[in-house]
Amino acid sequence: MSPLEDLMRHRIGQNCLHVPSARFGLLLALRHWFDPGDRVLIAPTTSEIVPFIALAAGLEPVMAPVSWRDGNIDAPRVNWSGLAGVITTHLYGQPDQITDLIKQCERRGLVLIDNAAHAFQTMVGGRPAGTFGQAGVFSLAKHGRAMSGGFLTTSNAGALAALAEAREALLLPGESARDQAEALLQPMLRETLHRTGMVRLTWHASRRLGIVKWSGHRPQPHEDTLRAVMGDLTAMDPWLGIDHDGWRMRPGPALCRYQRSRLRVIDRERERRLAGVEALRRTPWVAAGVREAPIRPLLRVPLMVERRDEIVAGLERLGVVPGFIYDPPLDDYLPRIRQGPTPEIAHWWTSHVLPVDPLEAPRMVRLLTQLGARPADGSRFARA
Repeated sequence: MSPLEDLMRHRIGQNCLHVPSARFGLLLALRHWFDPGDRVLIAPTTSEIVPFIALAAGLEPVMAPVSWRDGNIDAPRVNWSGLAGVITTHLYGQPDQITDLIKQCERRGLVLIDNAAHAFQTMVGGRPAGTFGQAGVFSLAKHGRAMSGGFLTTSNAGALAALAEAREALLLPGESARDQAEALLQPMLRETLHRTGMVRLTWHASRRLGIVKWSGHRPQPHEDTLRAVMGDLTAMDPWLGIDHDGWRMRPGPALCRYQRSRLRVIDRERERRLAGVEALRRTPWVAAGVREAPIRPLLRVPLMVERRDEIVAGLERLGVVPGFIYDPPLDDYLPRIRQGPTPEIAHWWTSHVLPVDPLEAPRMVRLLTQLGARPADGSRFARA
């Protein structure tokens, strides 16, 4: 067991494998627990990487009904016919209706893969998200500004050994010393900019110079080409590595040590994150699910705003770069996927949600007030 794996075992209470990315861990889990052609339930409000990985494993993504309160799977409205399993969402760190999902999966003999990529610090009933079902995955890349790394966990010792073998078979060789140095320097530079407050200035200058161009929406999928290479990891790499070139590269020792340091950053920032969530819960924009739930150290707090894209453009002009906007719904993004059972809710959620880092809560409240942001009201869905 590596030092990183040992640290994570102490955090979550069960053994795990260190992987270069959560998407790589998800791929291992899907290939282990499912057969090609299996139909797996996915929320249409999540990252496009999830269906890309499902396609890479030879599976058929099925769109789930979603709740207007939090954008997660609405378990009571799921049509379970023909499904082989479920991939949870825990969108922005908000927990799924995990008790209902587990009950339904156990009743039907289905596989549940607990995707806690957004939920590194989320607890459900005193138990960490990511430890439910047959296996779970965590993204270190999304937390503590690590920019790489993840974990795959299961309580099944035999499965863990088989997954470790599969990991070694699918990992690409570590890159050159120069590439390894760059992989380490990028997150270190990002952390330096974060500490000095120069992130917004650097991004704004880069945008003016044309070095970066961010639209806030999903990249072009080229679905026919994507489906033509289902199951071929090399051919699918342009989609699987959209924002993470090293998604299945073996990390070097220095990068592993850096990732260990990021775990400490996550813990140090926990209280600030909780305070930011508490502040954002008091705003008129916060999603109903966050307002009604206990305060948790969320990755992002979903605010629901009218004219969301105009607000994002205004924030960009002020040097603030929102992220984690998953628009349009996956069944619109990939038209060959059959539309989910709650298209109106999925459209409402993806077109209004503005995910805010709780560490930036005071400034974001001030800027959104300055931009005249108005809350989007989804309460009509509660009466449906």
